[in-house]
Amino acid sequence: MKSGSLLNHTKLLLTRLHLLLVAFSILLSISPLSRAEKNSDLSNLISDLNLLLNAAEEYRKDTGEVLQVTSDTDPAYGYLKIDHLISNPGKAGWNGPYLPYKDYWLGGEQYVDHPVYNAAQLLSKEEGTEWVRGSTPEGCRKSSPSCSIAACIWLVPGDLAQQVNFEIDGVFNKASADPVGRIRYENGLFGGIVCMIGGQYPKEKSPVD
Repeated sequence: MKSGSLLNHTKLLLTRLHLLLVAFSILLSISPLSRAEKNSDLSNLISDLNLLLNAAEEYRKDTGEVLQVTSDTDPAYGYLKIDHLISNPGKAGWNGPYLPYKDYWLGGEQYVDHPVYNAAQLLSKEEGTEWVRGSTPEGCRKSSPSCSIAACIWLVPGDLAQQVNFEIDGVFNKASADPVGRIRYENGLFGGIVCMIGGQYPKEKSPVD
């Protein structure tokens, strides 16, 4: 190889090495930010689920009543009237709004808007049953052994739903759905639903026998 060719070849290798080092440096600077953003999304989503559960509890304390099952859906699903946390239904002691959300959703009593994702809802479900969303007939019944309230948020990225599952239940599940544990999720093409089970829901308040 001629000296000129060797020199050009060496310069080319050094240029490529320099570009690799620059790219590596960019990755190092971006990765911590990406991790921080993911951790922030995870923390915010868990906080929002807790916010929904706490809002239902504050409503109960103020009015002396739990949220009722919706009248515009199948009562066996266990959808609760979450819109009563935003608009006063005429209950004595109501001191809301209990959520910093809007109620522009056209889906009736069972949904309210979520400022980041799509919608939020509250459910009453029979304990010990497997479910991943509201629209299945595991809602609370008078004949249930016991029931619990659950908060759900729609159109959450699938990987984020799985991270919530790992953070709360300690289970890293790569499946598209997980119907057991305190966290329930189901992923779809455009996002999924993630739910967190909270405290007890009085089964005698269910309209279903």
